[in-house]
Amino acid sequence: MGPTTWAAFTTRFTRLVRPDVIKPNAAETAEATGRDDVIGAADALRALGAGSVVVSAGPDGLFAVTPQGAWRAAPPQALSGNPTGAGDACVAALAAGLADGAARPELVREAVALSAAAVPCPVVGEVDTDLYRNIRTSTAVEKIHAPHGN
Repeated sequence: MGPTTWAAFTTRFTRLVRPDVIKPNAAETAEATGRDDVIGAADALRALGAGSVVVSAGPDGLFAVTPQGAWRAAPPQALSGNPTGAGDACVAALAAGLADGAARPELVREAVALSAAAVPCPVVGEVDTDLYRNIRTSTAVEKIHAPHGN
């Protein structure tokens, strides 16, 4: 029988495929690894074979654990609206940045800005471009410690 839960699928997929990047949310990382701390859970998913793990934590921003290091970035202000589509915007920013060869801290900043700029929009798939530019220029990316010394 194949995987029946997100956690089983994620751990199996990560072990078999060894993807360059995965982007679960904080609840999904906890479910997949049994760890409540976001960085420890992301590091555990890297240990299974993911190259980089970018965890979305809603208004707390993004946590990224990569071979180059670990970072956290959050929007400078709380936003209200419809979070549906923010994860897709985050993945789009990550994919575009990876294709352009952007440094990991810049990828995290772009992903925070684009996903946050989607939240106040009433229609899924829309992004407030002025808000995106504001968030992109005002978001600080903080280097953090990951268990495996990243």
